[in-house]
Amino acid sequence: METMERTRELFEAAREGQADRLKDMLTADPALANAENADGLTLLGFAAHFGRTVAVQAVLDAGAEVNALSHSVISYIPSNTALHAAIAGERELDVIRLLLRRGADPRIADSNGHTPLHTAAFHDDNEDIVRLLLEQGAEVNARGGGGETALALAVQRGNDSVAEMLRRHGGQL
Repeated sequence: METMERTRELFEAAREGQADRLKDMLTADPALANAENADGLTLLGFAAHFGRTVAVQAVLDAGAEVNALSHSVISYIPSNTALHAAIAGERELDVIRLLLRRGADPRIADSNGHTPLHTAAFHDDNEDIVRLLLEQGAEVNARGGGGETALALAVQRGNDSVAEMLRRHGGQL
């Protein structure tokens, strides 16, 4: 099978959460665990974005690097980790917990200088994700590429409960 076609099928299986299909493909070619598609997105990040816990588990079990940065060529998607992708996508808590259990580092910045905490503060008023990231060592006052903190993003986006939580944890504008 041609490499591009195999990669397309692999990413389709990840998007659909087809763990058995993923396991078969990754067993046949373990190097695919760290594959990127034509858009520069990692297989792990793709599965995480779509909230597919079983797919994320299969890709991690096959040896995917949990903290690998994608090489996104899509203008509105920064190069990021699977943890960023999970938070920017479906925000599936089980996926986020799994990534953190498997060593995802909540302090790694994406190509915009944003940590997963910035991503969470920007995308949603979801206290559970923010609490989890803070418990796992996220830096509450890390500055993004433009100098903004997660609190500044939460305030800007009107994510009031997240903003209040960040303030309680020492967050500054």
